[in-house]
Amino acid sequence: MCLKLSANLNTWCSVTETALTFTQLVERLGGFDPKNIESWAFIKSPFTLSHWTMNVIEVLLILGALWGLRHSVTRFKAGESIYLGFWLASVIFMLALEIPVYFPEKLGAPDNALFFIHNEFSVQFFFGRAPLYILALYPAIMYASFVLVRQAGLFDQQWGTLIGALGVGIVHHVFYEIFDHFGPQYGWWTWNYPNFTSSLASVPVSSMVSFAFVGPIALTLATQLLVPKSVLAQNAPAMPGNRRVRGFALGTLLAGLLTPIVFVLLTLNTWFSVLGIDLTPRLEMLASVAIVGAAAGLTLRQFLRLTSFSTEGLWRYSRAYFVLFLSVFFCLWLYALPDYLAATEGLTKQGLPIGSLPYVMGCMVFALFFLFRTRR
Repeated sequence: MCLKLSANLNTWCSVTETALTFTQLVERLGGFDPKNIESWAFIKSPFTLSHWTMNVIEVLLILGALWGLRHSVTRFKAGESIYLGFWLASVIFMLALEIPVYFPEKLGAPDNALFFIHNEFSVQFFFGRAPLYILALYPAIMYASFVLVRQAGLFDQQWGTLIGALGVGIVHHVFYEIFDHFGPQYGWWTWNYPNFTSSLASVPVSSMVSFAFVGPIALTLATQLLVPKSVLAQNAPAMPGNRRVRGFALGTLLAGLLTPIVFVLLTLNTWFSVLGIDLTPRLEMLASVAIVGAAAGLTLRQFLRLTSFSTEGLWRYSRAYFVLFLSVFFCLWLYALPDYLAATEGLTKQGLPIGSLPYVMGCMVFALFFLFRTRR
C-alpha cells in the first residue's frame, strides 16, 4: 500500500517528530501503516509484508544473532570472555549508532539529513524506523565474522589486533554486500540518494565502506582493547561480586559506546574534512577502492599464510552460519535474476533500484575462499 499525504500523515509525523524527508521516502517505498508509525513498537503479520523475501531475511538474521549468542555464552562458560564481550558490544554499538541515524533532527541536523528508511517488517521499533531483523544484523554478521577471523589465527601474531580488525572488516564486507545489494530491489529499504556522494548501482559507496567495512573494524579494535580476553577460570561459576566479571561488564559497555566514536573517526568523510579536501564522487570511489583493496590483499595474504584449504569444521559456528547465509542468498539472487536482467536504467518494472550483480559475485567468491580455509 502506498501511503498518501493526508491529515493522518501529518498527525503521526508530528507525534514522532520525524523530518519531512521521512514522509517523502515513505511514499517512494510504500507498505506503511500510519497507525503503526504512531507506536514505539508494533507487530505486523508476517503474511502481510510487501514481499516474501522480507520474511526470509528476518528469519536468517534473527537466527544468526541467537546462534551467535549461544556460541558466545558457551565460550564464556569455558573461560573465554572476549566472544560474549564482542556480541554484547555489537548490540550496544548498534543502538548507539542506529538511533541517531534514524532521528537526525534530534541532533540538530536539517530536515533532509535522513539517509534511508526501512520498510515495515514483522516486528518494528522506534516508530517504524528499526525492524527487529536490523537490530539482529550486527550481532549476526559482525560476530560471525569476528569468530571466523579469530579462529583463523589472525589475532595471534605481531600487530594481531590491527591485522585481525582489518580481517574482520573484510570478511564482514564480503558477506554484508551480498545482502546490501539485494535489499533495495525488493523494497527492504530505500536510500535518500541526494545525501550521498556516489553509488555503485543502488548502494551508496559510503555504506559499502563505512557500515560494511569500517564499522566492524571499529568494533573489533574497541573490543580487543577494552574487553578482558578471559574472565573466569575453567568451569568456575560467574559470581555477582567477582571483580573480574564487573571489569568485563564495564569493558564491554565502554567498547560498545566507544565504537561509534572510532567509527566516525575512521570514515572517509572525516579524513577528507581533516585534510581539507573536497570529497568528490571520483575521489570517494578511488579512495574506497584503495583502502578496501589494500585491506583485502593483506587479509588474503594472512589467510594463505595461516590457513589451508579444508572442509574440516565447516559445520561448526561461525562457518556453518555463513554456509547457510551464502546458500540462502544464492537462492534469493537466482530468484531475483529475471527482474534484475529486465531492469531498465537501473530500475525494475516495480520502479525499485537494482544492485551490482558483478560485485556480489565477486563477494561470493571471496566468501567461499574464507569458508574453506582452516587454521594450520
